[in-house]
Amino acid sequence: MRIKITALFCLLSGFVIGQSQDSIALKYANTITANEMSTHLHVIASDEYQGRETGKEGQKMAMEFLVNYFKKTGFEPVENYGYVQQFPLVEQMAEGISLSINNKKFQFFDDFFSFPSITPSANFNTSIVFGGFGISELKWDDYKNVDLTNKIVLLLDGVPSKVNLEKEWTIKDKIDLAKKKGAKAIFVTVKDYDTYVKRYDHYIKKAKMDLKSNMEEEGFVPVYRVNDKIKEEILSTNGVKEKKYLKGKSIKQKQFAKANLVIEKETNEFFGENVLAYIEGTEKPDELIIVTAHYDHIGAEGDVVFNGADDDGSGTVALMELAQAFKMASEQGNGPKRSILFMPVSGEEKGLLGSEYYSKNPVFPLEQTVANLNVDMIGRLDEAHEGNPNFVYLIGSDKLSSDLHQISENANETYTKLELDYTFNDENDPNRFYYRSDHYNFAKNGIPVIFYFCGVHEDYHKETDTVDKIDFNKMETITKLIFHTAWDLVNRPDRIVVDGEIK
Repeated sequence: MRIKITALFCLLSGFVIGQSQDSIALKYANTITANEMSTHLHVIASDEYQGRETGKEGQKMAMEFLVNYFKKTGFEPVENYGYVQQFPLVEQMAEGISLSINNKKFQFFDDFFSFPSITPSANFNTSIVFGGFGISELKWDDYKNVDLTNKIVLLLDGVPSKVNLEKEWTIKDKIDLAKKKGAKAIFVTVKDYDTYVKRYDHYIKKAKMDLKSNMEEEGFVPVYRVNDKIKEEILSTNGVKEKKYLKGKSIKQKQFAKANLVIEKETNEFFGENVLAYIEGTEKPDELIIVTAHYDHIGAEGDVVFNGADDDGSGTVALMELAQAFKMASEQGNGPKRSILFMPVSGEEKGLLGSEYYSKNPVFPLEQTVANLNVDMIGRLDEAHEGNPNFVYLIGSDKLSSDLHQISENANETYTKLELDYTFNDENDPNRFYYRSDHYNFAKNGIPVIFYFCGVHEDYHKETDTVDKIDFNKMETITKLIFHTAWDLVNRPDRIVVDGEIK
């Protein structure tokens, strides 16, 4: 009886179990080839492109390569933009911060670093208050008897154990709340600080970058990640017993550590670019699907080039093949009913900046954007799938739209038959990949998303992420899955429902 009811529901909802293949869609999907992706990737992931760091020559070269490709493929310039959406950026050197607590000096990088981006110049002396996990809700309220006004607040990473919280508290949630409560600066602890900075030293030591508009906002509050030495100095001065706090017992801070924080940093201004390749819909042109992949990477250090073949050269060349397939269909009288925008973005490695700028300054209205399909790192295997290339991680497909999830499942069952791995879609995934690529700037605005991903590998953010290690046949299959999902989204009669909560 349950099978019959489920089948009837799927039919009434417009979904068909075991649906037959669409020969027209299949024709254009088959124009997506491993050989063409290999040809493109050997260009943009070559040493000549210098690691494609946002704002640098290599990224500009990659931008020009993409623009020329879209022109040759037959795409017309977007009105008022052409083929590029520029966004103003500010870059700031990592050095230029001095910190002392209770007259004890702490060293940049060894003891603390700025997170996640740049900070305005400042010079102030103030108290440091312990803010626990930085959570405020009915069952756990760290701010019940704590005043953050004009103080630095120290926050613990993570959340309390064995407590059913009302929401999932991200670092961003904690930072936003501390800012609202008047904090002048925010310190956040890092579990195993030394291991963390060793892994991400390339980011930490390099110049930081942000949208110029973010720097111009009033009340900009600097945020720093700190080690256990700084944490213990603050807790001991404030009379806080961490173990007692972690057990849920109330604490009272009798006095406060004193900090002197001086920020004097050199800044530079320049532009990043999102590339635009647009096809107007034949029947519902005001409704839009956006396909994204970031074409920037982390650049070079001296003679060492970080080619970023997988991250995210793989997603970029997949997007190029998708754009070519849809453009060919359009030119042969099989154009999409809804509009579709293929948008390689830059600034992702600097904090999702290109997609953030687009979400705040959309070329096409966000309320008319039906879905975002984001492709990032689909060319390699992770340890969990060693020896099994026939997989892809899907993240976010069911978070905002049950329709989108079902469309994706149907496309895979009908055409590609990949193993769809939802491991990182789990709300409790410690990697938090849902928040770490460009799709999130659409998701947080209520736009359903799918993030296509194949996991992190030993060459992630290393000079060894090179083209010779890419599995192009695997990429071809995943790209065809994305094509069939996008084809359904742009051509189905009804717009997909949005029936999930923004997180």
